[in-house]
Amino acid sequence: MSELDIRPVAGMGAEVNGLDLDAIDEGVAAQLTKALGDHLMLALPGLDPSLRGLRDIAALFGTVDPVPYLDSVDPDVPEVISLDSMYQVKADLWHTDATFLEQPPAIALLHMVDCPSHGGDTMFIDGHAAYDSLSPAMQGFLAGLTCIHDDARGDKSAEHPVVRTHPDTGRPALFVNKQFSRRIPQLSRPESQMLLSYLFRWQEQVQFSARWRWSPGDVVMWDERVTLHIMVNDTEGRRELRRVSVLGDRPAAHAPGAIGEPFGLPKTASSGFYGIGSYEF
Repeated sequence: MSELDIRPVAGMGAEVNGLDLDAIDEGVAAQLTKALGDHLMLALPGLDPSLRGLRDIAALFGTVDPVPYLDSVDPDVPEVISLDSMYQVKADLWHTDATFLEQPPAIALLHMVDCPSHGGDTMFIDGHAAYDSLSPAMQGFLAGLTCIHDDARGDKSAEHPVVRTHPDTGRPALFVNKQFSRRIPQLSRPESQMLLSYLFRWQEQVQFSARWRWSPGDVVMWDERVTLHIMVNDTEGRRELRRVSVLGDRPAAHAPGAIGEPFGLPKTASSGFYGIGSYEF
């Protein structure tokens, strides 16, 4: 078994060198699994795997599962999808992928095929650190809440705890994101909007983040269950990537016995009963 060279890049995230795609045995797989658990995001510079190679790395972590609404690169490797800034919307909003599913992805991998010489970095947020930095009173309040996530098309939606537990470590993390999180059903609409706005801003602080500057051939993997990510939209250059995801579990509440009952909205406009209007705080 060869030892991987694993070096932290920030408060979260690590760079991994020394991975031989032709020599991934149980020992190497165990090193990668531990490193991902320790750092939540791993960058493997210049790895440049084939489509099957990228899929096989993902399969070390579980069942490989395509993300909805995106097209595969090759019908012979349907699990690997294409992300191309020339043809698709740029993901320049902090998000966790596909939280509108009952079982959102557990782990994701990106392989950079082509990118500009500068700009277009990807940033990540550590949901554990964002949660740990909240006051105990706020942590206790959030433990009783869930959130409705949807895909903005009306096709898929799911209700998940605002604070989820990592299935392997038991650590709590915030589990809301600006792209898919819509409403906290235990609160009135104005209260929900106010709290979600606060949580979005709180967890997007730079001290919880890591940033990767891409080069062609790089592979980055991250734990979708307890992180957010964003494309830094500061370039007009083309970013062409390949992506593969690992099927996750249903998010479990950190304090399942504390989840409150849905709030029955009074039939008044001020309560948000009609679902219209915007509340600024």
